[in-house]
Amino acid sequence: MIFIGLSLLGYLSYQQLPVELLPNAELPMLFIQVGSPTEVTPEYLEQQGVIPVEGAIGTMEGVEKIDTRINGNRAFIQVSFEQNVRFKYVFLKLQQKIDAVKTQLPADLFVMVSKIDLQQLTNQFLELQIRGSGGTDRLRNVAEKEIRTAFENLDGIASINLFGGRQKNLEILLDKQACQPHNILSLIHI
Repeated sequence: MIFIGLSLLGYLSYQQLPVELLPNAELPMLFIQVGSPTEVTPEYLEQQGVIPVEGAIGTMEGVEKIDTRINGNRAFIQVSFEQNVRFKYVFLKLQQKIDAVKTQLPADLFVMVSKIDLQQLTNQFLELQIRGSGGTDRLRNVAEKEIRTAFENLDGIASINLFGGRQKNLEILLDKQACQPHNILSLIHI
């Protein structure tokens, strides 16, 4: 009797459970990039850029972990937050703290704050990677002419984006001396 009662209660609870195809979720982590467009040493980047930025991050509430990696003239800082923080507020607060620290950094360093946009990631249905012989030109050509047209002809496909490879360009170089007698240069706006 208890088993039947619990089963009925479970079935009724399951019927009331809301289900979303794409739930609104955010990863509780932010990414900060500190770098220089010129060549700097990792020690200089750490002392002049990373340590002040990490100090500003450390004053925030809800920070669970700070992970920093320095690679050449760029440093990547991953800040993980506790699950119960209001993430939009934390993102704005961190942006304010970083903006305050930017004024104290040397002019040759830049700092950027970013987060992963799961909404953009969930809009992607399929990612196709093409590999083969013949070089990047051939693979790009196959992707544009055969694969792209095959997918575009399917119902329900909103957009297709191609990345990588090289797009073909046509460059026309004019011989000015040969064009002048035929008055071609006056027709073309160079």
